[in-house]
Amino acid sequence: MDSKKKYENISSTINVVIPLFLAFLVGAFFALMAGYNPLDVYFQIFAEGFGSFGGIMQSLGFATPLIMTGVATAFAFKSGIWNIGVEGQLYIGAMATALIGGGYFGIAELNLPSYVIIPLALLCGVFFGSLYACIPAAMKAYLGINEVVTTIMLNYAATYFTTYLVKCHFQGSATYDSTEMIMSSAVIQKFNPSYRVTWAIFLAIAIIVIIWFIQSKTKFGYEINAIGRQLEFSEAAGMRVKKKIFIMFLISGAIAGLAGGTEMLGVNKQFTPEFSTNPGLGWQGYYICVLSRQNPIAILIIAIVFGAFRYGSIALQSKIGLPLDLLNIIQGVLILFFSIQYLSPAFVKKVAQRGSADAVQTVEA
Repeated sequence: MDSKKKYENISSTINVVIPLFLAFLVGAFFALMAGYNPLDVYFQIFAEGFGSFGGIMQSLGFATPLIMTGVATAFAFKSGIWNIGVEGQLYIGAMATALIGGGYFGIAELNLPSYVIIPLALLCGVFFGSLYACIPAAMKAYLGINEVVTTIMLNYAATYFTTYLVKCHFQGSATYDSTEMIMSSAVIQKFNPSYRVTWAIFLAIAIIVIIWFIQSKTKFGYEINAIGRQLEFSEAAGMRVKKKIFIMFLISGAIAGLAGGTEMLGVNKQFTPEFSTNPGLGWQGYYICVLSRQNPIAILIIAIVFGAFRYGSIALQSKIGLPLDLLNIIQGVLILFFSIQYLSPAFVKKVAQRGSADAVQTVEA
């Protein structure tokens, strides 16, 4: 590893550790305000998430959609495309999957077997998630409209649109706003009925591997990295940037739609407007993407930690009344602190060289 890369890695690591420390420090302050010992709270949260086989299974269940939304966000970010609309694409994909899995449009009468209906429902989620991503993709690629604004606005459009569909066209038999329950043949089975994790965890891991391979081992991966680093150069080199932007949005939206689809078939079993818990599976994927620096393997690890923290917080809420908002506070301020670059590679290099010089002088003395 050359010295420049070495200092960049050290700087990146420090710039992740410091925001994490500060975010947990703020969380500790609010825990104290609520009358809890922060160290005891954090220890119990992680003990719940990782301290038993059941806790690990529950943590993996909460992590599964976060892995997908983290990858969906990171894949776009890697190419310099700021797709902040994963939450909306997830909602559209979840709605489409719930309608197919719920037997709408006469599908229930067909009595399709599981090996047909499950892939069909998930493919519908993938298709409509990517279709929804086409809107900001076209506006960015062909009209030059900033994708941050359009994707954020489309998040709200998706949540309101799907709520309207449920209330006015696809209301199920429940007394609350929801679609019909997913047909038994369309359910993605859990490892164990007692735990949240389903077989979709393997699908999430497969996506991690595929995206890593694309980014690291293919020409397309090289091109999206180049576009992310220098858009004008990529255009001049004949990389057909507009087409690539469109494709990257489609892939990102497809993964987001798949995340929503697996939640419908494996966990929620019906679409409800509030299924994506505050601050939202798509938004949590954004946090994970930022923390991981768009590294697929880091996304997997951080998503599992986030899943454990979510499960541990829920467990403590039921045991000792710990407000679940503590987790949302930590995630929110994490992004705030993460927006600051604390140490640059040049500063790390300067400190290292000064330390080496001081060591040499000590030895000579």
